[in-house]
Amino acid sequence: MINRFGSVTLLCATLVTLGPQPAAAQAHPPCPPAPKLETSATSVETKTAVDAVSKLLAKFGVDVNIKTTRDSILKGNPDANQTLVVLTMAATYCEMIWSDSSLSGAEKAKRYQASMKDILSQVLGPVPVARTKRTTPPNHSRLDGQGGALVLASADPSAMLLVAQDEPAFTLPEPQTGFLRDAPFYVTDANKYFVMVGSAATKDEGIRLMNKLKAKAPQYDFVLYAPYGANTYYAVMMATWVPKDVAKEALRLAQRDVARDAIIWACRSSGDSC
Repeated sequence: MINRFGSVTLLCATLVTLGPQPAAAQAHPPCPPAPKLETSATSVETKTAVDAVSKLLAKFGVDVNIKTTRDSILKGNPDANQTLVVLTMAATYCEMIWSDSSLSGAEKAKRYQASMKDILSQVLGPVPVARTKRTTPPNHSRLDGQGGALVLASADPSAMLLVAQDEPAFTLPEPQTGFLRDAPFYVTDANKYFVMVGSAATKDEGIRLMNKLKAKAPQYDFVLYAPYGANTYYAVMMATWVPKDVAKEALRLAQRDVARDAIIWACRSSGDSC
C-alpha cells in the first residue's frame, strides 16, 4: 500500500564541484564552458531565456543580484531547458567577474565563489537515500550490497557545494531526460510531478521494496526518498521532477508493470521549494 508522501521536495544527487582554493584564492579558475545551442534541437523558450541572460547581465554588470535574476528568468520561461540556461549564466557571469579591472583579485575570487553557488543551487527538500544501480553512479555514493541498491552517502537536504582542491574544473549538471530526473533549479509546472510506486516505514524496508520492484520490472529504475515534514514514510519513486505528460506515461507503465496502486504526486508550489 502506498502512503501519501506529504509535502515534499526531492533533492537531486548531482553535486557541483567548486570551492575556495587557499593556495591560489586570487587565481583565475577555469570558467564553465557555455553550452552549445543546437538550432534544430533547442526550443524557442530556451533560446528566449538564454537571450534574457545575456541582456540582463549586460545591463546590470557584475553587481547584478545573480540569484534573483536567475530565478526571474526561469520563472518567466517555465518550459525552457533550465540546465542550458543556468550553464550559460554561469559561463557568462564567471567571465564578467574575472575580466572586471575594477575588482581586486581577492574580490574576484570572493564573488566567483558566491555567484557560482547561487547560480548552480537547486531547489531544496527531502534527499534521495538509495536508488537501483545505474551505469554511472553519482558522486559520493556507495553500493549498499542489498540487491545492487546504490545508497547515497549524504542525507543532508542543505548539502553545500563540495570543495575539490585538486580539481580546478566544475562537475556540472547535464540536461535531464527520462523518468528519473534531478531536482531543478526552479520549480515550475514543467518539472513538479512524481510517480510513487511504494512506501515503507524504515529505510531498510524501503530498500528491500525498491529492489523487489526492480526485480519485478528490471526495465525501470527506482529511487528511495527519506521522510519529509510530517510524513514518516520512505517513498519509492519511479519518476521524479518531470512534466505532467511524462508523469502520466510513467504512471501508465507503473500501474501496468510495477504497482497497480501507483500514484502521481505534484509539488504544491513553485520557486526554490516544492
